[in-house]
Amino acid sequence: MEIDRVVGGVRHPWATSDEILEAMNTFEVRQDDIWVITFPKAGTTWMSEVISCLYHGGDFDKADEIVLNQRFMFLDLARPGADPPHILAAKRPSPRFLKTHLPSHQMAKEINTKKPKIVYVGRNAKDNAVSLFHFHQSLKALRSYDSWEDYYNAFIDGDVHGGSWFDMNLYWWNRRNDDNVLFVKYEDMKKDLGSVVTQVSEFFGWPIPDGKLEEIVQHCSFSSMKENPKTNYKVLSTKSVSSNSSFQFMRKGEVGDWKNYFTVSQSEAVDKLYDTKMKGSDLTFEYEL
Repeated sequence: MEIDRVVGGVRHPWATSDEILEAMNTFEVRQDDIWVITFPKAGTTWMSEVISCLYHGGDFDKADEIVLNQRFMFLDLARPGADPPHILAAKRPSPRFLKTHLPSHQMAKEINTKKPKIVYVGRNAKDNAVSLFHFHQSLKALRSYDSWEDYYNAFIDGDVHGGSWFDMNLYWWNRRNDDNVLFVKYEDMKKDLGSVVTQVSEFFGWPIPDGKLEEIVQHCSFSSMKENPKTNYKVLSTKSVSSNSSFQFMRKGEVGDWKNYFTVSQSEAVDKLYDTKMKGSDLTFEYEL
């Protein structure tokens, strides 16, 4: 059996079942939901931990009481032996913490009418591509590629998990001025996490207790989260990981790692495609810090 298929122009793993995609047409969104939306491997886990810590007022023991992927209901994937995520989410008390990588035309329809709080994290296309490449090569549930070049061509065509990076980022950039949407760049989190933490706290209206900002920044630093088993999912079943993979859910988190993979011509092609796809938009990303 194929491990994935294309639905509505987007490549999805089989764990993102037709039932899940169809359920998004009628999924009941609540106004007090808290959503993290990203293209795959663009900072979902990082932002989710920031929100968890802010929600609990900097009480890290409370924030990390359970594994992060259980705190935030991932609406895209069904777990073996469990009810589908939309059924489980419907049973959760408010406020619900939800996350998704679904593109705009496949996400929950009521998200546009109920207008819950949404944090979207965007990451530069080149680093995002490299991070997702390693994810594809590591997990059995995702299509693997014979080479970086094969994957690069698929990414350019929008034929990878998540679909088109360009379409998704442009959609949410165009919604950045909606009252219920906060657009955050991964590179800004790397440069000045404290400013982003403050921005997120103000967006939700959750004051940061005196003296807690620096502690939250330290706790939510990439290096700290990588060593935290509640955020860097080292407990993932070996059945999920390819036998030849040294899998790490949080791998490097660097800005500029793309230089170790992209050829000059590939980099220039992405720049040219970006100019075409994002024409008329003032959305820009940093490719090195």
